[in-house]
Amino acid sequence: GRVTLIKSFLNSIPIYFISFFKIPKKVVHKLVTIQRRFLWGGDMDNNKIAWVSWETACLSKEKGGLGIRDLTKFNQALLGKWKWDLFHHQGDLWARVLDSKYG
Repeated sequence: GRVTLIKSFLNSIPIYFISFFKIPKKVVHKLVTIQRRFLWGGDMDNNKIAWVSWETACLSKEKGGLGIRDLTKFNQALLGKWKWDLFHHQGDLWARVLDSKYG
């Protein structure tokens, strides 16, 4: 129920933005707060008891977690994909434009 909604909806909304930009810590904190409160059944005004730590919830199911993505690690992985593409396509026009603009 709630875990599926978090994984398919709440984690999917920011993917486009976090694939291009390093997500600020305050934004990560706010998004994680929304996800945690939704998971445990609370709302923005009332806290509910968290039955496991958020770090445990973000572990894979094989490791005893719920399989929810850690947004900071996911952001780093998506940005790493761009770095990999830039490294392997240095002669392409798009790579030269980004290199000249951002160094």
